[in-house]
Amino acid sequence: MRYQELDMYWKRIFELEWISLCEGSKAIAALIVSSEGEIISEGRNKIGEETIPNPRVSHAEVEAIRNLDIKKYPLVKTYTLYTALEPCPMCMGTLVMGGIRTVVIGTKDAHGGAMELLECSEYLKRKNIHVVWMPQEYGDVQRGFQALKELLYNTNEEQLERMMADFSVYNKKGVQAAKELMNEGFFKDKKPNLYSVEEIFDKLMLIIES
Repeated sequence: MRYQELDMYWKRIFELEWISLCEGSKAIAALIVSSEGEIISEGRNKIGEETIPNPRVSHAEVEAIRNLDIKKYPLVKTYTLYTALEPCPMCMGTLVMGGIRTVVIGTKDAHGGAMELLECSEYLKRKNIHVVWMPQEYGDVQRGFQALKELLYNTNEEQLERMMADFSVYNKKGVQAAKELMNEGFFKDKKPNLYSVEEIFDKLMLIIES
């Protein structure tokens, strides 16, 4: 799989993820798509930035739902949320309360993923949230992006080791690809923002598929 083979939704998700990484935030992004297939809202993780008073809660799914203009697009229950990573408890609650009823997810999150909570209460069960999981390679490259962010910017060695182990639970190949890219000195003389998302995506996938 190569970047140009992705549909427009996943191209945009990985593009937004690369923007977040280059800004020092987590490489996670989300879109809301109408029943006609139009991208009507988007959000990316901004927790490493200072664009809002409390960036700690600026998660991709929350941002996408917050950015949705419900006056212009009122049929919320007919829309689909695309997200690169399994939503955390906050994001899962936001999509439920925001009216989203279909979610397409790039990969599972062994640490903070909360979609299993949909079966933990009668209230959540009644919402009838339909969850679709993408194929393995989407998750592998997603975690590759996330691992690159941590390897580039995280100076806490103990925390970094824990995060790499967490990312590897479901997507070990993606983590290994990111480490190989770093070991090759890919960013030694060239800052991340000087690369395109397509270059990084395709390089990671070549390693994942090898």
